[in-house]
Amino acid sequence: MTGAVDAGRASHPVGGIAAVVVAAAVWGTTGTATHFAPGVPAFVFGAVTFGLGGLVLAGLAGRATLRAVVAPGTRGWVWLGAAALAVYAVAFYAALADAGVALGTTIAIGSSPVFAGLVEWVAERRPVARRWVLATVVSVIGMVVVTLSRSSSSSSGSLAIGLGAALLAGLTYALYSWAIARGMGTFRAPVPGGPTAEIVSHVGPNGRGLVGAVFGLAAVPLVVLVVVSGHEYLVVPSDWPVFLYLALVPTVIGHSLYAVGLRTVTASAATLLSLFEPVVAAVLAVLVVGEHLGVVGWGGIVLVVLGLALLAVPGRASRR
Repeated sequence: MTGAVDAGRASHPVGGIAAVVVAAAVWGTTGTATHFAPGVPAFVFGAVTFGLGGLVLAGLAGRATLRAVVAPGTRGWVWLGAAALAVYAVAFYAALADAGVALGTTIAIGSSPVFAGLVEWVAERRPVARRWVLATVVSVIGMVVVTLSRSSSSSSGSLAIGLGAALLAGLTYALYSWAIARGMGTFRAPVPGGPTAEIVSHVGPNGRGLVGAVFGLAAVPLVVLVVVSGHEYLVVPSDWPVFLYLALVPTVIGHSLYAVGLRTVTASAATLLSLFEPVVAAVLAVLVVGEHLGVVGWGGIVLVVLGLALLAVPGRASRR
C-alpha cells in the first residue's frame, strides 16, 4: 500500500511543488516578524529560530528521530544535513550583518539553486536541463531586483567577509536540501522538475524522523551559541512572542512542508522554488511595515513568478 502511494506521488510532483512554495511563503514572514523585536541581533534570531525550532521538530518526531540518526541508510545524510544547517544559520545572519540585508539576502538565497544544481551534477553526474537553467536565471534576476529595490541599508562590517558568508550560506542551504532529499529517497522517476527530468521519490525512512534528526542535531550548537553569546536577549519578555513564532511557524511548519516537497522534487528545483520567499517578504513589507516597493520592485516580483512558473508548469514530456 505504501509503495502504491509513493509511486503515485512520484508521478504527480505538483503536490511537492505546492508544499515547497507554501514553505517559502511561510519563510517570507520572518522579516516582518523580526520588525516587532527591534534591537535583537540577527545571529540571535538565527540561533533561537533554528535552535528552539529544531528541538521541537526532534521532539515531535519522537523515536523516529533516533532511528534516523542510527540507521545505516540515513545517518550519513542526517549528519551532513545537520552540519550544513548549523553552518547556514550562522553564515546567513553573518552575511546580513557584514554585507547588508539587501546584498546578503540576494547572494545567499540567489546562489542556493545554482549550488544545488552543481551538487547534483558533481555528486550524481546529473546533466543540467535547459528549462531549469532558464527558470533559474529568470527567477534569480527577479529576486535581485525585488531585494535591491526594497533596501538601501549599508553594511556595518567587512564586505568581503559578508560576501563570503553569503556564498557559504547558499552552499550550505543547498547541501541541507540535497541531504534531506537523498535521505528520503532511493529511486527516481521520469517527470519534469529539476535540472533534469527526474525527481526523488520517498520510499525509505520516516520523513518526520529524518527532519527531526537533522534539526535536532543542528540545534545543539545553536542553542549553546545563543546561551553563551546572546543570553541577555533571552530575558526580555516582549521578544519571546517573536521568538516563538519564528521557531514554530517558519521553522517547524515551514521546514516540515519543505521536507514533504523534497519527497517528490529535487533539491535544485526546491531551492529554486524557495525564491518565492523574498516575494512574500516584499509584499508583507509593503502591507504591514509600510515600505514602498515601486514599479521596479513589482517588476522583479513578476520575473520571479514567471521563472517559477517555467519550472512548475508541466512540459511536453508530461503530456504524452
